[in-house]
Amino acid sequence: MHLRKIPFKKLIFLFLVILYSVELAQAGDELQINQALSSQKVVTLQSGVYNLEDSIIINDGNQLIGKSDTILLVKSHFFTGNKAIISSNGIVNDILIGGFQIDGNCDAFDSGLASTPGHAHDNEQAIKIVGSTGQFCNNITIRDMTISDCFGDGVHIRFAKNVHCYSNFIQNCQHEGIFWTCVINGLAEFNKIAGITSDCLRCDNCISNIIQNNYFFSYTGDHNNNAPKGYNKGIQIADAGSSKGYNANNKPTSTKDIIVRWNTFANCGTQAVWLDSTGKGYDNVYIYDNKFIGVAAFVNNGHNITLNITASNESSMNYNDLTGVITPTLEMSERIFSNIFDILDLDFSESAKTNQTADTINYTVQETPKGKIAGGIKIVGFKDVAVIDNQQYIESNESILIKSSVIRNPTLNSWSGGIQKSKKDIKTAIINGTAYANMTVKTSWYSLKTSSISGKKVKSNIKTSVYTFSDAFSPAPEVIEQPENITGIIYVYPTSFLIRVPSKNLVKINYEYDGNITEHLLLTGIRNQTDTGVIYTEYSRINRWTGELEHQGDWVNVLDIFDKTKLNVTVETPYKEVKVDKFEIKVSKFPQRAIAGWFYPFIAALLILFFYIKWLHSDLKKY
Repeated sequence: MHLRKIPFKKLIFLFLVILYSVELAQAGDELQINQALSSQKVVTLQSGVYNLEDSIIINDGNQLIGKSDTILLVKSHFFTGNKAIISSNGIVNDILIGGFQIDGNCDAFDSGLASTPGHAHDNEQAIKIVGSTGQFCNNITIRDMTISDCFGDGVHIRFAKNVHCYSNFIQNCQHEGIFWTCVINGLAEFNKIAGITSDCLRCDNCISNIIQNNYFFSYTGDHNNNAPKGYNKGIQIADAGSSKGYNANNKPTSTKDIIVRWNTFANCGTQAVWLDSTGKGYDNVYIYDNKFIGVAAFVNNGHNITLNITASNESSMNYNDLTGVITPTLEMSERIFSNIFDILDLDFSESAKTNQTADTINYTVQETPKGKIAGGIKIVGFKDVAVIDNQQYIESNESILIKSSVIRNPTLNSWSGGIQKSKKDIKTAIINGTAYANMTVKTSWYSLKTSSISGKKVKSNIKTSVYTFSDAFSPAPEVIEQPENITGIIYVYPTSFLIRVPSKNLVKINYEYDGNITEHLLLTGIRNQTDTGVIYTEYSRINRWTGELEHQGDWVNVLDIFDKTKLNVTVETPYKEVKVDKFEIKVSKFPQRAIAGWFYPFIAALLILFFYIKWLHSDLKKY
């Protein structure tokens, strides 16, 4: 066989095919992911390791979802400058990234890249969503992510509104764990962040941000690529000018209306909170009810502030002493934080049931004289209060806590008689937002008078008197709507089905099908009490899934032929568990599209290549 005898056009085509194959071999897994993201809104990454050579690009409306054992691994190419591992494509809205791992693999690269001139610390950011000063991104959610070992930020969001970052574990990201710049209406909660050189979380020029129920500590592991340990802060809040990696002098917003509460700062470097780091001022920053362990609580530059900080002897304790672990690696994170919960005396509860009685409330009833007695009734609070979205709920009208007292009228000093017994009947009700308590006292009494026969004091006939006392309290908590008649929705396809249960005021939903169980946690509560001792449970919204069944948004997606006998669904309110027996079942003849848009063209290309090689092979036999 002599190649020179092969027709020239065939040689050119064969060369192009081989070249294209080499390019595919060199490209990383991001190529297929980006093709899917460009052709469909929701892309689900299956379990396994995805080796990346270039950025994954998020488009408007995309949802990129993975599993806990889905890993995006930076294999050999370093992401420099504005090129993040996951980057937004211009102005994007309605973005969800969640459920998987990102491994920056920083130990595999030259440590000098971390301080590249003009891009110090913004190389290899994990997730980067960026709008513009004139057009903000909107509705960005980053949840249930594990982000490790990046030279830059774990999550970088700039010029955006309505941002929610929750239930993420971020460690050893060597600029900021979470970095928000000009974010309006941001909520960061239930994140665990181990910082190393800068801050666990940073808010520059942000408005209306809430940072709550997070755990900030220092990374002391071995995968730091020579980055200095122990210099991070818990949180930095300020108006900043230029920020690392970009000119940020023209920021359109200034720091205003920030709440930092219910967080735990455990040995997180130089200080827990660094407020006004640039000395440019701020407006309405509220920092209260946080826990500090082994860290200086607060540093403020240039301005005075009054704080309500919960601190105790815990502040002198060392984080390493608490856990017995000096390298909080990814595998150890759950162990570390379970130990922290034991030490901090944080009272977490999914149930609002406390079995509290009025006797535990610090209040003394003042009696009012009425006839033969003096009495009083007082609404001193409500038991089993659940606070959801700043609204107080109770289980029923019977949840009103009452203190009452009935005694002999102390003003009847000259009355020569006695009270045989008094019986109290207390009724409560909540009407139009006001709680009412009414006490009816039925008193049996007698008088003493001198007998004309014996000259001695004798009792009169027993007489009965009825007295009423009342109290009102407004506004009263709302009686929670119980899901007694809750109805689920099921979409049935030939080989799969989707199921969802309405979630109003539910703590969790438990889905079980054919022995496989998935729990959808919607609310998590922390116990607290008022100055008078009334215990309440304050809930924060969460969207955490655990278990074997897959989910898409709020729907559980089961890849099986639907059989109602295998299905068991229960829901839990702050007060009780209810089994869901009613379902609206909708049957569809055709399944939803489950194959990515690039699949069929790819198969067609393989077939064309196959027949061309076969044709070429038959042609070669002629020479």
